Amino acid sequence: MDLQSLEVFLAIARYGSLNRAAQAMFLAQSTVTHRLKQLERQVGTPLFVRTATGVSLTGEGRRLLPVAASVVEQLRAFTQHREKPQALTIVAGKAFASYELPRLIGEYRRAHPHFTCFVRSTLYEESIAALLTGAADIAFLGHEVYHPHIHQEFLPCDRILLVTAPEHPWASGFPGFSHWGAEPVIAFGDHTAPFRQRVDRFLAQHGVFPNVVMELDSFSAVKKMVLQQLGVTMLPERTIREEVDAGRLIAMDIANGQLTRPTLIAYLHAKKEDDAFQQFVQWIKSAY
Repeated sequence: MDLQSLEVFLAIARYGSLNRAAQAMFLAQSTVTHRLKQLERQVGTPLFVRTATGVSLTGEGRRLLPVAASVVEQLRAFTQHREKPQALTIVAGKAFASYELPRLIGEYRRAHPHFTCFVRSTLYEESIAALLTGAADIAFLGHEVYHPHIHQEFLPCDRILLVTAPEHPWASGFPGFSHWGAEPVIAFGDHTAPFRQRVDRFLAQHGVFPNVVMELDSFSAVKKMVLQQLGVTMLPERTIREEVDAGRLIAMDIANGQLTRPTLIAYLHAKKEDDAFQQFVQWIKSAY
């Protein structure tokens, strides 16, 4: 039983006439008659009998009426749900959610006005768990993920730069790792954070075991401490671009482009078959 035949059946029952049902549905009476006969063949019994003023339901027709009404209601609700744009659930690290995601979502919304999303700031392990449990559709990560159910695509990497206040002695030029000494360092995150591990490993390879005087959980807080000349730091280039352009911070690539922070998007393999989702992914890759 298809939706249109059931809708015709309900209209005939409501109006008590094939002609009035056809007028109400803006269909030819022959079309209404054809669909009714098609439905009667499917259920194997007449559903209406002719009367002096039109038609009335048979016993089987009366039994079918509540069933047809329920099926049509559910099918309509299902169709409307499928046609309505679904909100995309996005999880991202605090830094990405602060510095990149607002621009990307804003530009995508302007190009696709009906786009809606729910965004949550998460730690790396929380992001992976959200993908695997279906609590998130896509994750923006700062570290690779290897899981049989998760697909990852890399975005351009972000250089990690030495950052100082303009008044700092190194602002005119980095003197070299041998001069690092006991220079106070403002560090991001704890020792288990992938970004922190990258920085610590790079410095250790150059014989530097930093004198960490502060450990803060946001790039914004780190920058504010550096602006107050309380130490130097290592931060991703994208997070300091505004301050560097304004001359409030000085940034130097002491790794010659070899120290970077990966940025990637991750989602379940099943999402590869979702055309609307893939449209968003491809746009992100081109706009990042």
